[in-house]
Amino acid sequence: MRFRKILSGAVAAAMMTTMMCGTAFAAEPADGSYTGEIHFLNANGSGNKSMCDPIFAHEADIELTAENAELTFYVAYPIPAYPDQGTDGTVKDVVFTVGETEYRVESDITTKPEKVFDTTAALFGINAEDSLTTQVLTVELPRDVLNDLEAGTVPVSAYVNVVMNSTQNFFVQVTDLQTAGGAQNPGGDTQNTQDMEITADVAEAVSEPEYTVTVPESVAMGTLSAEKANVSDYSVDVTAENLNGTLTISTPESGTLTSGDNTLAFTNSFGSQDVTKDANGTKLSGQLTVTAENVAAAAAGNYTGTTTFTISYAAD
Repeated sequence: MRFRKILSGAVAAAMMTTMMCGTAFAAEPADGSYTGEIHFLNANGSGNKSMCDPIFAHEADIELTAENAELTFYVAYPIPAYPDQGTDGTVKDVVFTVGETEYRVESDITTKPEKVFDTTAALFGINAEDSLTTQVLTVELPRDVLNDLEAGTVPVSAYVNVVMNSTQNFFVQVTDLQTAGGAQNPGGDTQNTQDMEITADVAEAVSEPEYTVTVPESVAMGTLSAEKANVSDYSVDVTAENLNGTLTISTPESGTLTSGDNTLAFTNSFGSQDVTKDANGTKLSGQLTVTAENVAAAAAGNYTGTTTFTISYAAD
């Protein structure tokens, strides 16, 4: 994903499957139609994505009015690995809770629009880049829920009608809000702009810094070895114009992957790296490592985790 910024910084979250991804709302948007990136997080508050997250298309539609935020999202229907299950809906009885109020979700299993899925999940027979028919889910929430959606703190319950056949609890997160026409963070200060100041005597074009930081969407470390260190290289691409300052990209030196209640530590060598001059596709390198000793001590499972890239700009 791409981040474009003028004069101020941005924060990007990245996910690993060992996985990397997203950004957030910069300012209160105006009324209108938007799209956003939606994920379903574990109900334990860890911030990790639920094992059910891959069955949802990660694109949501949001219609904002003065009072309400109508959220429409999509779940694979049918689930490819279980085409004979969930014929009356992949999920049922979906309920959002905002404060003390429950908001029930309307389900549409008739129109079945196709959506592109971006995460591979062998359990469900879903591969990244698959275009699958979906069940449409729509809920009308109060307008002031936007900040909680961005933070990933809105509780949701749903009866998963395939494989699990039970009620599951999640937190829902919606980030990367864009107008339906494609402008990111409408109403914020992250649009690409150029100012011109004019007086009777002097016309001056003020050129503002502009930069693009591209973080890998995912890093798959595959099957980990208990005999030698497990290392995956990755790079972050940077393009910058009219920089006139320092662009800093940084990420924590370590983190934790999880599989259910099990954990597995990893390190990230990227650290903090600066770009101080105009660049065209400059690559900043990092390396993810899981030690053989940690793998040997870990329980078997499919481990995922997150790392956060912080992007900031300081003018000279």
